[in-house]
Amino acid sequence: MAGHIDRALEQDGHRVQKGDGLTVGETLLAGIIGRACAPRSKRALAGWAAQTYLPGLMGFAAGDLTSEHFWEQMDALPEKLLGTIEQEMVRQVVQTEPRQVQALAYDTTNFYTHIASANQKPPLPQRGHHQQRRHDLRQLGLARVVDQATQLPLAHQLYEGARSDMQTFAAFLQPLRERLHALAGRAAQLTLVFDAGASSQKNLESLEPGPDYDVTSVRPSYHRTLLAEGAEHLTAVTLSRGTTVRAGRSRRRSAGKERDVVVVFSPPLYAGQLRGLHQHALRVSDALQEMGLHPRGTPEAIQRKIAKICGRQYLRTLVRSEVVSGTQGGVEVRLWSDLEEYRRLQTRYFGLRILVSNRREWSTAQIIEAYPGQATAESAFRDLKDPGMLATRPQFHWTDQKLHVHVFMGVTGYLLVRLLWWGARRKMGFAGGPRTLLSELSRIRCCRVVEKTGRAGRPRVLWQWEEMNETLRELGEVLQALPRLSQDVGYTP
Repeated sequence: MAGHIDRALEQDGHRVQKGDGLTVGETLLAGIIGRACAPRSKRALAGWAAQTYLPGLMGFAAGDLTSEHFWEQMDALPEKLLGTIEQEMVRQVVQTEPRQVQALAYDTTNFYTHIASANQKPPLPQRGHHQQRRHDLRQLGLARVVDQATQLPLAHQLYEGARSDMQTFAAFLQPLRERLHALAGRAAQLTLVFDAGASSQKNLESLEPGPDYDVTSVRPSYHRTLLAEGAEHLTAVTLSRGTTVRAGRSRRRSAGKERDVVVVFSPPLYAGQLRGLHQHALRVSDALQEMGLHPRGTPEAIQRKIAKICGRQYLRTLVRSEVVSGTQGGVEVRLWSDLEEYRRLQTRYFGLRILVSNRREWSTAQIIEAYPGQATAESAFRDLKDPGMLATRPQFHWTDQKLHVHVFMGVTGYLLVRLLWWGARRKMGFAGGPRTLLSELSRIRCCRVVEKTGRAGRPRVLWQWEEMNETLRELGEVLQALPRLSQDVGYTP
């Protein structure tokens, strides 16, 4: 990894500077490993490294990893080289791992920052719709593609925080295709899986040229007639793992092309939507009771207040109201529920998902099974935001170049973690997740034994592994985490 970074600098005509005995690539590698194992600020990284085996493995003094050291080394890596470096690293992974890239999951997220609003130098951080509800902070957007089977990240792009998902997908699509075909081979047929946030008509039309395929979903609220028709013709479909779902398939014209449309019923989605509706209805009922049937104010003001109270999803059409003049002056509010709308939601809307694909030769079960793989991209983002692993947010950097390098380090750290996990799963059937794997590996410890013989001269110093159970030893040996200490660490006075 360090070699990929340093070579990219040399090929672009830059001098590979060394700071405290470390090249730019080696410094970033140390930071990437630290972010994957114990995420913290650059200032606190030296304290963590001093308690680990990392300085001995890489040949540096832990005290040299100051925040100034990282700032200078990060500043030496131009933003334009990050895509090339990522491409070369992923290419090596794809060539080394015994699997072929076929199905890809695409998703976007945002990360909040603490960059002041008055600081207009970096254009990337902007205010926009924030998924963590930190609307008081500026944010960055991150788009990423991962392999569905292994969740290995294959490409990423950092973009302005105010840009919509649909705009991001359109800008990312063409360079993404070129990079992925360079990895998988020009003749490979890739299937890109993405959610409804990016499935605009324009984006679906742009997917048509070329040999690639796609599986996506569309917003149910835009296709109520299709849902109502599909709900009447659901049949049992057996998936590869033996479970059965209810689904219906038809051929429809979408984004100017004939595509296969699958309406599938999900019991967990149905239960969650119905539960959410009832919870919102209880809150609305309490608010309306507090307002009363004879509130003070003009009819127009009261009608606006009712609309605000009932403004939640589904309740806008489910709760009906009328404001009339009272018999003794003032106003009177009449409220009722639309029973037909409630039945429609129950029988022809809740639990139904619409999947669209141009893979006509695929069976209905294959299309259904491909889309949940999009959740792998979402789980990848959860790991990137996990304060105990990677912790890409918040970003304590104030320039776009530093922000790009910071996110590059987080995504590359995730690549290392997933690669390690995939190796443990493939070589010894490890059943846990990446967090569990890192926790297990952290139990492998080496100690320095100083033998004082009482004779003149330096004492004899030996390094050895602490005792561990056979399962942990096997895991360490399979992942090559138990090197020969005498060669890697050597004599320490």
